[in-house]
Amino acid sequence: MAAHLIREDEKGKFGDALLDALRVRDSRVAGVTVLALAYVAAYNAVFGFAFHGDTWYQPESGHGLTLAGYWYALVALPIFQFLIFRWIYRMVVWSRLLWKVSRLDLMLTPTHPDGCGGLSFVGKGLIPFGVVLFALSAVVSGAIANRILFAGGRLEDYQSSYVALFVVGLLVFAGPVLIFVPKLIALKQRGLLEFGILGSDYTQDFQQKWVERKKTTGDVLLGSGDIQSLADLGNSFEIIRKMRILPVQPTDFIAMVLPGLIPALPLAATVMPVGEILGRLVKLVV
Repeated sequence: MAAHLIREDEKGKFGDALLDALRVRDSRVAGVTVLALAYVAAYNAVFGFAFHGDTWYQPESGHGLTLAGYWYALVALPIFQFLIFRWIYRMVVWSRLLWKVSRLDLMLTPTHPDGCGGLSFVGKGLIPFGVVLFALSAVVSGAIANRILFAGGRLEDYQSSYVALFVVGLLVFAGPVLIFVPKLIALKQRGLLEFGILGSDYTQDFQQKWVERKKTTGDVLLGSGDIQSLADLGNSFEIIRKMRILPVQPTDFIAMVLPGLIPALPLAATVMPVGEILGRLVKLVV
């Protein structure tokens, strides 16, 4: 609202979209459903595989679970699954809200100095998700490290799975901002067209006044604001030409990705010197 992107006649729709998003986010029915799914997933993960080979949560007899196994199956794993499913649900709510906002007739300008029509602030919302990526990456990295250190596994056997899961996480958290891409593409195309027409009109007038008629009128260009206006018009057109169609700055995306990569550093250190890893990360950031 502070950016004045919502038209007066659509502020009601925007307010309704916000209230609806808050209502859906805090829905008790959704919370109970997510909790039930968490226990179903935990049951399948534990009891679906507990009797197909020795695991740390099985007793030596191979039947049932140890006390630690029951705690893992009934408390620890369901809590973890609940947090994952709840984040997925909230990302659906967030995507739904962004979709509703994108349907509004927003007051976007192709010459906005943020280089994104005025929507660059949307990308700032990606930064906090770096904490969630860090937590998920820590869990996956810990599981891989456990198999490497105690089960004789190799990093090469799991790196493709880790990369695939990390990419899925990025798509889940960064994907919703793609909703604005069609709107920004249309805004950029319209801006290029409108400022192209304006540029043609202005440069033709400039040509006639200062190039073709100067010989007969004797006007002096020095001190005239016409030349500065011509430069400003060229700068505005350049801003539109470089306008991003994705409302995310590279620094915002990196700020989200880096925390998620930190838990993987100990895994990479098993096959690569730490100094070389840090050197490659520095080159990536710079």
